[in-house]
Amino acid sequence: MGTVQILGLIVLLVGIVLVGVEFILPGFGIPGMAGIIFTAAGIFLTGRNASERIMVGIIAVVIIAVMLVVSILVFSSKKIKSPIKLDTDLPGKNLFIDEQDMEYLIGKKGVAVTDLKPSGKGEFDGVKFDILSGNYYIKRGAALVITEVKNNRIIVEEEK
Repeated sequence: MGTVQILGLIVLLVGIVLVGVEFILPGFGIPGMAGIIFTAAGIFLTGRNASERIMVGIIAVVIIAVMLVVSILVFSSKKIKSPIKLDTDLPGKNLFIDEQDMEYLIGKKGVAVTDLKPSGKGEFDGVKFDILSGNYYIKRGAALVITEVKNNRIIVEEEK
């Protein structure tokens, strides 16, 4: 094994380690990109001909694939905290309201805060809602009545 092949082997190993670092500490991608470049350069320098380079490339890909599988298995266990996955619940309100909880709105009267084309905002009992008209234009300031709640959408008509 010549000096170029030893240098190629070192560059290849550095490349594989850098790709492994990217698996563990994902981010901007500099270790990953440098790892890919070093791995490709190492494959080119290690092999003396095309068949050797293909063989070294296959071995490098297998090693990287095994590292990926191991890192996925290690980080999917609860014992080690993953740098990618959020493990804590964020406190907050439930953003989805059950449709039956909104049925009380039917028949409420209010005013259009924005033009409805057919969607916009309306104010009912001092509370602003995103609303939809029945596929027609309603000017801002018009008196409204809620006629339907469908798929968490408040459907209104202009009050007659």
